[in-house]
Amino acid sequence: MIAFHFLDFLFFLIPFIVIILILLRFRSKQKSTKEYFQAEGSLSWFVAGTAMVATTFAADTPLAVTEIIRGQGIAGNWIWWYMSIGGFVTVFFFSKLWKRSGATTDLELIQLRYSGKEANFLRGFKAVVIGFLLNLVILGWVNLAMLKIIPVFFPLWTSSHILIYLLLFGVFYTSIAGLKGISYIDVFQFFLAWMGCILFAYFAINLPAIGGLDDLKSKLDGSKILFFPNGTSGTLPWDHFLILLTVLWWSSWYPGSEPGGGGYIAQRILATKNEDAALKGSLWFVIAHYFVRPWPWILVALVSLFLYPNLSEVESGKGFLMVLQEGMPNGMLGLMLSAFLAAYLSTLATHLNWGASYLVNDLWKPMIEKGRTDSYYLKVSYGIQILTAISSYFLAVYGMETIKGAWVFLLEASSGIGFILIARWFFWRISAWTEILALILSPILYLLFSVYLKIEFPYSILYTSITASVLLILSTYILPITDRKVLIEFYETTKPPFFFWKGLFQEEPNRTQTIYHNRLGISLLGTLSDLCFVFGGLYTVQCILWKEGFLFIGIPVFLLGLVGLYLSINSLQDRSNH
Repeated sequence: MIAFHFLDFLFFLIPFIVIILILLRFRSKQKSTKEYFQAEGSLSWFVAGTAMVATTFAADTPLAVTEIIRGQGIAGNWIWWYMSIGGFVTVFFFSKLWKRSGATTDLELIQLRYSGKEANFLRGFKAVVIGFLLNLVILGWVNLAMLKIIPVFFPLWTSSHILIYLLLFGVFYTSIAGLKGISYIDVFQFFLAWMGCILFAYFAINLPAIGGLDDLKSKLDGSKILFFPNGTSGTLPWDHFLILLTVLWWSSWYPGSEPGGGGYIAQRILATKNEDAALKGSLWFVIAHYFVRPWPWILVALVSLFLYPNLSEVESGKGFLMVLQEGMPNGMLGLMLSAFLAAYLSTLATHLNWGASYLVNDLWKPMIEKGRTDSYYLKVSYGIQILTAISSYFLAVYGMETIKGAWVFLLEASSGIGFILIARWFFWRISAWTEILALILSPILYLLFSVYLKIEFPYSILYTSITASVLLILSTYILPITDRKVLIEFYETTKPPFFFWKGLFQEEPNRTQTIYHNRLGISLLGTLSDLCFVFGGLYTVQCILWKEGFLFIGIPVFLLGLVGLYLSINSLQDRSNH
């Protein structure tokens, strides 16, 4: 084992003590499934938003960013920065609609939006596929990351044995805490991990072998510190960059960036106190995820690129961890170990709770055993969490070697689904049949374009998403529509924009309907302003760090985004209070 100083042990143990204290303070009283899975709608915007950020900060995230930067430089981060577009669209167009729905999970929205046996089938099918199978894959690669991290700190110990203890601890506090307790623990874990990475980056760039930012810049290939791709070898291709920004953000389903919101993001939105908290919490999540966090990871990744230039592609992510062995001050090893464990546990806890919420609330409770007590359903959820944890362990240890292929496959095979997840809010003719068709059509088109015709990523997504969108729109005029009573009730409850719902009420000329004006212009202003704020802010930091670039452009764009963001948030808040 690496020689740990007393401060390393101290910084390692204190976070666990804090987690136990938070658990005792905010543990779930376990009176109802609504409390356990939705915190009874009591979370503040800050707690809900920070919990979302903590979940996306998995143990593998800094390693993945390191792998990207070693391969394509800073510009390679657009492979995930593009997702912020969909995130801001969710904030300003959908967060309030989610909160108004009153659903416990985002899959419950299926029952509120659609009708008939097809709605029941869709809800149950997605509960199994997303709540267990896809959730299992996600937890599998999170566990896989820990199997790579553990040997750095404990080289003489068996990584798989340590992982068992971590899983046991995660299952234990997830079962006791419920969503409210998990969310408060997430707040602590996020700031622990974030501050740990900031200190790590500071000490890394000031290592004797590096000598500060200026010396680091002089030691690196200039293509590695480009903010925007320039189309040359070694950076993200221009055409890929454009497809990411224009198509991928709305077409593909990916955990934490579902088009229109969904998954654990929707779960935390639904758990907020009110519509204002839903808006502000989801806004804080996107800003923190894409703007506040990345730079410490980027700097350490660049340091690793200089110190270990010959790492293979498979091992490149480990460069982030190897920097820890380069003479860090006492306490840094313990702090970073705690940071990685915090990142791992926050992701584990959320995914265990979220997956169980699908299988209990959207499958077991409405379809398998109706009318049982909440205490019974909670016991079922504990069993599901244990089964998921055990399965994810075996998947990581025996069934996974790399997550990159699974990640690309998920984006490609789901690239016809995102359109429907957005359109169901805006176009009344979308039915459960349409969404079922999307789930069938997307993998078929993936096989056609990617496997049979061998069209490369991301062009495969471009072909799949556009073809699927056209076919799905046409299908809405062929497939059976949702029961009108259900549609009208959904419209009155969630109050989506009226424009695309006009056709529904034209079928009932004698009905007097309420027209809800959702200030789409303000929502668009908020989305564009936030993009200016985040991208302008990232570019401004880039210019300041490397003392090059167009700072006179970055700062005005950043400030313009800040002003537009302030105005749009104020306007939307005023509306919600009426």
